[in-house]
Amino acid sequence: MTYTAPSRIQTIDIIRGIALFGILVINTQSYTLFTFLQPQQVYDLGLDKPQTYAPLQFLIHLLFQGQFHTIYSFLFGLGFYLMMQKNKQLGLNGNKLFRRRLGVLFIFGMLHAFVFWHGDILHQYALIGFTLVYFNKKSVPALFKWVAGLFIYIIFVYLIKTLFFPVSPAAVAENQQKLNAVVMQVVDTWQHGSFLQVLRLQKLGVVLQWIMSVQNGLAGFVEYLIMFLLGLIAGKLDVFNRVLAFRPKLKKIARWLFVPAILLKTFSTLRMLQLHLFPASNHNYENAAYALAGYISTPLLTVVYLIFLTLVLENKQGRFFTWIGNTGRLGLTNYLAQTLICMILFYGYALGFSGRLTLLQSFAFIVPIYCFQVVYSNLWLRHHKMGPMENLWRQLTYGSRSAENKRYGTSTRRQALSYPKAP
Repeated sequence: MTYTAPSRIQTIDIIRGIALFGILVINTQSYTLFTFLQPQQVYDLGLDKPQTYAPLQFLIHLLFQGQFHTIYSFLFGLGFYLMMQKNKQLGLNGNKLFRRRLGVLFIFGMLHAFVFWHGDILHQYALIGFTLVYFNKKSVPALFKWVAGLFIYIIFVYLIKTLFFPVSPAAVAENQQKLNAVVMQVVDTWQHGSFLQVLRLQKLGVVLQWIMSVQNGLAGFVEYLIMFLLGLIAGKLDVFNRVLAFRPKLKKIARWLFVPAILLKTFSTLRMLQLHLFPASNHNYENAAYALAGYISTPLLTVVYLIFLTLVLENKQGRFFTWIGNTGRLGLTNYLAQTLICMILFYGYALGFSGRLTLLQSFAFIVPIYCFQVVYSNLWLRHHKMGPMENLWRQLTYGSRSAENKRYGTSTRRQALSYPKAP
């Protein structure tokens, strides 16, 4: 018996490659300090000017913030299904291998989070990913019900927090004062701190993010899970191999979702313009409204992005699309490499550009970093089947001699591993 692996779906690789650029845009905002600072703090510190900072930050939050991380979440769910189908055809224990794969990813993520980048999403993906073994048993209609239920849960959490656990204006001011102290510590450490000082701050950042996630009812994790399930649904329906058949439905879904998604996202982004729709006494309601609009609109707008990219990129040929697709094939490698590059460029113990760039000037770094990754990825794949971190991930999942190798031989194993995977 022989196993012939299907060829890679280039559209998936291209979408992943595009998502890497969007993630780089957002993560760079942290290295340049803008993520941590309120607009007025940016102006007071002389980091940027209102006439350029406010509109550009508005556009970044509207078009980038959240959408590209959730595209990765969708691809993770889709990649899970494709991996399970591959292992099933090979006669392997797909659940066992996937759990091991998630365990390795969790270790990667924890090392990345505590040593290099507090904003790591890999360990979060790994933890949430264990639920996919359960959800894979569900039918497509059942999965859609779960997606709807999770959306309702997010709304419920914010309504409960706002109505039953209000925070007084005095408490808000006190909390903001404490937060400002932490933020200024971050600013000072990232600009002037040693490697060990930055390292200690990374640990603090991870802990604070988890505390904030729990306080928000794990709404961010639920948002990732929603996209995992939509990716799983797309896999079960074989959407990417049947784009022509699904085209009318996909276009209809995009038309229905676009207007409410863009309106809600725009509303959630108004805070970047320092617009207040409620009086100071109703600060809780304003924050809840902005946050809720963001949590609901992000996955909706992500679906619109995914549909648009899928329809536009279907059967696209040419060197440019091949380059971007190859960049996406090294998704894990490039995600981690972005951290290393930004550490060298921005931290005070290295080149120290943190706090020395305006928001617009930061793109003078973003574009070259991404172009470097495109070039590197394509050069690497001339001589290797997969990226270095992808290969390490596979080796730790399957072992130095994988189950496929033992059962079907080296050539078949290599062919099977070309099947699309999650980032």
